[in-house]
Amino acid sequence: MDKETYRFMCPAGIASLSFLFSGKALQWLCGTTKDDDGRETSNFILFGDLLARMVPAAGECKGFRRPLALSAGQAQYSEEQLSDRWNMGRKRIRNLLATLTDLGLIDTCRSRVASVMTFPCLRGWETADGIISNPFIHSEQREK
Repeated sequence: MDKETYRFMCPAGIASLSFLFSGKALQWLCGTTKDDDGRETSNFILFGDLLARMVPAAGECKGFRRPLALSAGQAQYSEEQLSDRWNMGRKRIRNLLATLTDLGLIDTCRSRVASVMTFPCLRGWETADGIISNPFIHSEQREK
């Protein structure tokens, strides 16, 4: 991966990331998805765009209508914003997020207040303050 792609997918303040991908997840990440105009986008870029929204430390996310307290390793998202950004209908976005969930790349929690995602495939990350283990990694991935 080149430095520019890494910078795009890496949340601000993070020096490095450590992942654990299944073979199916890695195969999907190496593929592409077509937008509503038929243009192909790398699945790795789509995943990186979601990952770039993750907060490396607990704090308040102010990018939406209501501020939301997020834990380290969480990201707030909106299907509507992803639909606009990726030029895909909301149903397609919902199906894409379901695929990412099935592959173990993300977990989502939707409520009336906000939609939040975590990244169970992310083992941890390094910041200027040191190495942080992902509190949302699945227990079976911790044991490997």
